Amino acid sequence: MTLQAILFDLDGTLIDQFEAIHKAFSRTISSMGIAPPSYEEVKRSVGGASDATMAKLIGHERAEEAVSILRPIFEEEMFNGLRALPYVMEGLEELCRQGLQCAVLTNKHGPHARSACDHLGLSKFLKFTTGANDTKWKKPDPNLTKLALREIGVPRKQTVYVGDSPYDYETARNSNLSCHLVATGTHSFNELSELKAQSTHQDFKSLTDHLLTVRKGNV
Repeated sequence: MTLQAILFDLDGTLIDQFEAIHKAFSRTISSMGIAPPSYEEVKRSVGGASDATMAKLIGHERAEEAVSILRPIFEEEMFNGLRALPYVMEGLEELCRQGLQCAVLTNKHGPHARSACDHLGLSKFLKFTTGANDTKWKKPDPNLTKLALREIGVPRKQTVYVGDSPYDYETARNSNLSCHLVATGTHSFNELSELKAQSTHQDFKSLTDHLLTVRKGNV
């Protein structure tokens, strides 16, 4: 069946917000009297919602407390260093021009995800951006993906999921979606290639070209 829709992860797939994420997590953890994590430690921990990331960094016992401190700090930092990843603007524009519907399904706090997309001018290419706390589910729960499929209005067999991590691969697999991975975020090309997704790419240009080939029925 012809490819009609793409659900995207956000951090590391469409945007680079790791500078702000690292600063916000470091400020939060330092305020709790704990040694702050390095940039790489934070980057490798991102993928689940904030509570899951925080639990990886400081343990489960104080994760909930830390997240309550984190949110206002992140809102102070959130646009610092924020950028669209290379070729994302051009790629989304071309995908939409070719008739594909695009949307974001992320574990970033929903209002923060939408603010980032608005700030960068990505929202005009997206039918919706759904994030953590918009529903009672988080990735990789298939109920969240089912909700997104209903909202985008395209059958599962004509929709793919795109991300940058094993967590995204699990999200797609749990919902029987075709998965395409791009090594622009938390994991290397070699690490992602081991997952055996439908395709794995070094950059967003390669990903876009491949999805347009799939759209034309040549793969």
